[in-house]
Amino acid sequence: MSENTGSLLFEEVFANVRKAAEANLKMQQEVFRQWTSMWPGMPTPQSVWVDKMRDFQKQWTHTVSDLAHRHKDAVDRQYQAALESLDAALRVSESSNPEEFRRRSEQLCRKSIDCMRELSEAQIKEFQDAVSKLTEVVTKVGT
Repeated sequence: MSENTGSLLFEEVFANVRKAAEANLKMQQEVFRQWTSMWPGMPTPQSVWVDKMRDFQKQWTHTVSDLAHRHKDAVDRQYQAALESLDAALRVSESSNPEEFRRRSEQLCRKSIDCMRELSEAQIKEFQDAVSKLTEVVTKVGT
């Protein structure tokens, strides 16, 4: 089984677990609502507030899930870059003359610096996206 197949399988399992948990939560809320409506003097929940809270929970769940997937993709890219750097470092030691050693060392240094720059930029962008999504969710539900 390839790595992609395994990760797709886990993603599908987690999606099914999330759907089952959402259905279970809805059922529990409905049972609780029906049960409390039978008791005299029990205040009925304010539906506007409950609906806003439910919308916030849904959007929050989707946002966190999306951020987790993005983080997983970023970690996968970092791991792949580390493997490529290791491969390049091992090739430097296989150089047959000083000129080839210099050229391979220079390529390794340039690639390492580029990789660090790309990873830093990706982390900053990921953080900015996370903050903007969370702000969007809070302001969208608050209105």
